[in-house]
Formats: sequence, structure tokens, C-alpha cells
Amino acid sequence: MNPFWNFLLEMGLFTFLGILYYFYQKRKIVNYEENKNPLIVDFILKSCLAEKQDGPQLELDTLIESLDDYLLNPASKPPIEILKVFAASSGCSLELREIILNGVNELEASDVEK
Repeated sequence: MNPFWNFLLEMGLFTFLGILYYFYQKRKIVNYEENKNPLIVDFILKSCLAEKQDGPQLELDTLIESLDDYLLNPASKPPIEILKVFAASSGCSLELREIILNGVNELEASDVEK
């Protein structure tokens, strides 16, 4: 076979594979953007559970329940107000406050984009 035709065949194959890869990556990005809020809320929930100590902590328990309810029904709005109130309370550690406030900023930014 002529080297010119080999070159054209390889270019066509690589172009086809490049287009397939583009659509694959686009689908991954769209899927991530659709599931962004539940991912953020899940990270905050895991951080709250790691922070929880033995014994009842009324504010933290309420926050954990509301985050869990949101994850079970992601069609509803995330509990941003409850997160802000807990972050401002004295029962919230500095590390958890930073995680919550960063998560709230991301949640509010994603609501503005929609």
C-alpha cells in the first residue's frame, strides 16, 4: 500500500479516536456537574461524622440528619441555612467551620450557575 494512503488511514483513525475521547470526557464533565451538590454535601456529612463525639450533641445531630435527608432526596435544596447557623455556633470546631463554609460557597456558586 502507498505510504500516502497509510498516512491518511492513520490520520482518519486518530481523528475518530480523538472525537470519541472528546465525547467521553464531555459526558464525564456533565455528569460531575449534575452530581456536584450531592458530592459536596456528602463530604460535609463525612466531616461532621468524623467530628462527632460520643454522647448527644443537639446541633450537630440536627445537622447530620438534615444532610442525610438531603442525600436521600437530592431533588430538594441543600440545607445551606442550617450549615451557616452551625458554622457560626460555638459547638463547631475551626476545621469543620472551614469545611462547611467552603462547601456552602460551592453550593451557592452552583445555584447561581443554574
